Amino acid sequence: MDKKITKNYIYNLVNQILLVISPVITMPFLSRSLGVEAIGEYSYAYSLTSYFVLLATLGCDIYGRREISYVKDDIEKRSKKFWNIQIIKIVSTILVIYIYMIFANFNSNKILLFILVFHLINVPLNIGWFYQGIEEFKKITIRGFFLKIVDLLFVIIFIRNPDDLVLYVFGSSFINFLAFYVLWIDIKKYVKFVPLKFLHPTQDLKDSIVFFLPAIATSIYTLLDKTMLGVITENYTENGYYEQAQKINVILLRVVLALGTVLLPRIASAYKKNDFNSIKRDIHKSARYVFFISIAIAFGLICISDLFVPWFFGEEFNKVSMLLKISGFILIFQGLEDVFGMQYLVSIGKQKQYIISLFIGAFTNFICNMILIPKFQSGGALIASLIGEFVIVSTQIFMIKGKLETRKIIFSCRNYLISGILMCIPLLFLERYLESNIFDTFLVIILGAGLYLGTLLVLKDELVFKYVKIVKEKIKGIYA
Repeated sequence: MDKKITKNYIYNLVNQILLVISPVITMPFLSRSLGVEAIGEYSYAYSLTSYFVLLATLGCDIYGRREISYVKDDIEKRSKKFWNIQIIKIVSTILVIYIYMIFANFNSNKILLFILVFHLINVPLNIGWFYQGIEEFKKITIRGFFLKIVDLLFVIIFIRNPDDLVLYVFGSSFINFLAFYVLWIDIKKYVKFVPLKFLHPTQDLKDSIVFFLPAIATSIYTLLDKTMLGVITENYTENGYYEQAQKINVILLRVVLALGTVLLPRIASAYKKNDFNSIKRDIHKSARYVFFISIAIAFGLICISDLFVPWFFGEEFNKVSMLLKISGFILIFQGLEDVFGMQYLVSIGKQKQYIISLFIGAFTNFICNMILIPKFQSGGALIASLIGEFVIVSTQIFMIKGKLETRKIIFSCRNYLISGILMCIPLLFLERYLESNIFDTFLVIILGAGLYLGTLLVLKDELVFKYVKIVKEKIKGIYA
């Protein structure tokens, strides 16, 4: 992995964590101050708003990131592409906000929905896709860091009880608005102003719609889970459990997908140059990384959830422990979906196959939700998501068979599965003698990491040995 990829990976990893680190830190405060019912109410309202955000975005963020990566070295083309996409986002957002306000006015959650309109205003303000396309991850990371601290202080100082739900929704939404606004401060360094008569957003609109379709499919098993939980269970409690489990899942998923976000522009650029050897090398590298991280997380959550949830969320949220044990395995398939779908199919222009795989998985997830939520509630929604993600990855593997060494990629998980299982067995035995507190939880995490990495060293895993060698060279360089 060259220095630029490594540097961008680190910045992107930090940025992805920062995007959710504030909610993760504030979760214990919010769990105890707002309670499961209020959190569930917010989760349900936010899921409704997210459909409109999805519609306003029209797939432009994913499409824009890829297109900018194609022309990142040409300021003329880069500027025209940027403003074409921004015109699309501005027009679509204005139209969607009009429809959204009518919808909100007739909804029982209209106060929260009116406040959440900030997330729609953020759609054209969000130009993070542009900085990702030109591989400027540092800028996003540094500016996001300070605003996340503000968000953390806001929750700690002002949110005290369930009656503060409206204040929390307004404050967090406004801070999110500021986070996107500051990205515009330096944009003139990277793009020029282009007169409207030289812009032609129509073609970009047609192309971005292709990326909008997978976003719709993805929303069925991300947003619809929350919506269906609220409708089917007829209370916000299950949404509250599901929301807290999903927040943990999101930060862990960002760690799993961090390398893919960095590699996607590079793979797209390599495809434009017909450099298929580089594509295959990066895909293999990314898949091995996904297995290394996601399998450790999946088995790790089995070991620590019962210790972690009671002291972190509070006794009211004990059911989240069971949900986390399921969501850990979803991460494995989400990581592979990113490798085979976003990094490969999308980067080489095979959006149609990618969309088909998502719709097949989304339909599977929807049917499973209908069957499992009435019986298992929030647990049923997560099981349905696990089945849906498995179907997506299986479909994508079938589609790319013969183009990538999929068998070799899948079997590269062997060492990590062995290490995960061997890590899990003694930790589950030890867990019975520990208590739910921060010390015992981190003790299990440290022991688990040691067992996992130790087993991989014994198995002489290629990835681990490579990074051990890098660390040794760094140490020698310091003391040379």
